[in-house]
Amino acid sequence: MKGDEIARQVAKNPNGYLALATQAAQLEREERYAAALEMWKAAAKAAKNPLNVEYSRQRTDLCLTCIHRFGKRAA
Repeated sequence: MKGDEIARQVAKNPNGYLALATQAAQLEREERYAAALEMWKAAAKAAKNPLNVEYSRQRTDLCLTCIHRFGKRAA
């Protein structure tokens, strides 16, 4: 998907997997791992594709690792 297509999908379903995953990824880029962790958990629940569920769980694990590694700065 290209940027415009993603934006349309997110606008269509703001509580869907793509919207939640996009927000979680942005939070990770901002090093806000605690918030990203919660967003990835929500994305995993919203996902219908098993690959998306697994990817979300892996990102959740990464966020936990970052929180433990970098401490409260990352939370």
